[in-house]
Amino acid sequence: MAISPEIKIHLVKDLLPFWLGLLDKENGGFYGYVDSEGNVNPKADKGCVLNSRILWVFSTSYKLCMDGALSEVKLQDAGYSSVDILEAARHAYEFFRDNYFDPEFGGIYWSVTYDGKPSDTTKHAYNHAFAIYALCEFYEVTGDIEAFKLAYYLKNCVENMFTDEGGYLESFGRDFIPDDNPHLSENGVHAYRTMNTLLHIMEAYTELYRINKETKDQFVKRKIYNILEIFENKVYNPQEGRLEVFFDKDYNSLIDLRSFGHDIEMSWLLDRTCDILDDEELKERLAPMSMMLAEKTLEYGFDGNSLAYEIERGVTKTTRAWWIQAEAVVGFTNAYMKTDDKRFKNAERRTWDFIRDHMIVKSRPAEWYMEVSQDGVPDLSKPLVDEWKCPYHNIRMCMEILRRNERAKEEL
Repeated sequence: MAISPEIKIHLVKDLLPFWLGLLDKENGGFYGYVDSEGNVNPKADKGCVLNSRILWVFSTSYKLCMDGALSEVKLQDAGYSSVDILEAARHAYEFFRDNYFDPEFGGIYWSVTYDGKPSDTTKHAYNHAFAIYALCEFYEVTGDIEAFKLAYYLKNCVENMFTDEGGYLESFGRDFIPDDNPHLSENGVHAYRTMNTLLHIMEAYTELYRINKETKDQFVKRKIYNILEIFENKVYNPQEGRLEVFFDKDYNSLIDLRSFGHDIEMSWLLDRTCDILDDEELKERLAPMSMMLAEKTLEYGFDGNSLAYEIERGVTKTTRAWWIQAEAVVGFTNAYMKTDDKRFKNAERRTWDFIRDHMIVKSRPAEWYMEVSQDGVPDLSKPLVDEWKCPYHNIRMCMEILRRNERAKEEL
């Protein structure tokens, strides 16, 4: 049975109303923290990554309303409308525009206080990438030229401040003095470069290229090709069939780590980027990388029900993280569509069943637990919302499944 009808109901009745309910009418933006029991902290800092992802989600959701994939009748049955979705996107955009930009040193902050004052003034390429990504989507659905210009301004910040002869840099202080990359340093590693930042710059630039329909910006296109070359020749490990994660300046890997969530996410984002570039030769050349990432994720990380977190130095972390399960559904679906291999179809179905039965909070409207154990027990010490826990991965999963399934436009 197709999973898209269940996923559409979940999107309309659970996820979208949950995030609409976090709109901060008094101070702007959206509340930055909700604990595992649903208690909101209205004075928590508001992370820019979280705000950007919320902006992207509501902008893209409105696009599905415009396309007819989300029925106005069904939205109203759930207590809101497409107008509410658009207004939520505007609300997120206005808070972003008015509060995250640094008027003195340029770029955008990592986070602000609940009422919009600078909090963590770190300047991070990852943060800028997600802002570009969100602004592109908001511009596409509203035609707001200011958002388009801000996306290009941030692209210029990335190119002027976060590049060297080898590619992209990571993290700086407010005045663009380099720091030790605290926000994307994990597993005891402080990396000069990370796969994760490069992945999302690729994603952001792909969207920037896609929305610029008239000129098809050749500079941005060349940058995407450069990023793909780095992935192909320096980040991808063909012997292991995985992406390396943390690097020194010269792309020497700093740790033996297989990150299942990033590998399966890259498997489908790589295909999407090639589709947007409309380059069949490139797609054919990179197809083995895309398929191997999906194959090895299935082989090493999927236990028949859900996807493990990672393997570090030969030890598997069995925690089931919300974002990894979401990316698994999309990545396995994408692999099945390319190959008709029922192993991937089964993995898609079983992963969604695990999400439905164990990761979704048993209330309505509902978000997902951040992490659960391999047998589905939630970690209640972790919040439903914080600077990283956001609607991006799980709502994007819903949207990708609806877009890919021929039943997406059927009324439920």
